[in-house]
Amino acid sequence: MSIRPLVSVSDIERETGFGKDQLRKWRQRFGFPPVEGAVGAKAVYSRKTVDQLLLIKRLLEAGFRPGQVVGKTVQELEKLQLDLGLTVPVVCSDEPALALIEQLKRTDLTGFSALLAQRRAKGTLLDFVRDTVMPLMVGVGEARRRDEIDIHHEHLCSSCVERLLHAEILKLKPKKRLPSVLLFALAPGEHHLLGLLMIEAALAEQGAKTINIGSDIPLNNLKLAAISCQADVLALSFSFAYPARAVLPTLLHLRRLLPLRIQIWAGGAGVAGVRKQPKGVRIIPDIAEAVTALNELAVQTSAQ
Repeated sequence: MSIRPLVSVSDIERETGFGKDQLRKWRQRFGFPPVEGAVGAKAVYSRKTVDQLLLIKRLLEAGFRPGQVVGKTVQELEKLQLDLGLTVPVVCSDEPALALIEQLKRTDLTGFSALLAQRRAKGTLLDFVRDTVMPLMVGVGEARRRDEIDIHHEHLCSSCVERLLHAEILKLKPKKRLPSVLLFALAPGEHHLLGLLMIEAALAEQGAKTINIGSDIPLNNLKLAAISCQADVLALSFSFAYPARAVLPTLLHLRRLLPLRIQIWAGGAGVAGVRKQPKGVRIIPDIAEAVTALNELAVQTSAQ
């Protein structure tokens, strides 16, 4: 494929998660990213700017604040990555992921789905999510940035994975006396909602009653949903695009809104900058930790 010289705001949001409002705020505060052209009335950006935003994304996920990275040159950002050991290989080395990506390149959805099902049959849902889906999505993202696949391949991949996970979750039945978990995503995006679905699959496999409420619900309404669904846990997934300064206030606000009997779990790249765990909130760094938290809560409940 030929490299596109200019990229629209919508394409940037799909690739990086940074929406037009976020870009405008950074431009006003840091002078970055500069508008490098226009198609009609819509701003467009260079591919170099997109690559710079991807570097910024990785550093924000590592815990940096926007003021520390936004506006720095590519060389400065790469040095920060190198200093922290955050460099990402240019080519995905995970063989199952590469095989799946090859099917995507040919738009062979039958072959892709069959290979995905084979990988699912090899172990638990947690194994499948951790060992297949996560490397696959990283590999697809890298292939997209190298322009080896188109954005529609990326969406087809997400659609197939989501369909399989939904089907697997529907096969599972909640176990008695296990907690009920309401899952919600803050700062929604396609891959972020897929991440929420992966967490749901791992918890449902353990026997939890999972209720995936998606995103775009005001916090007061989220409180009503948690109470009316009789949830034992509200599991929140913060994306890296969620304003870092708002994560802790959001958690504290929800803690005040919810009855103490409802636990709050918070995970996702957006919580990387939370240095101290808020009282009444459990920070969940990865999917395996979510499973651990569920089992610990189940033991506590059975002992009461």
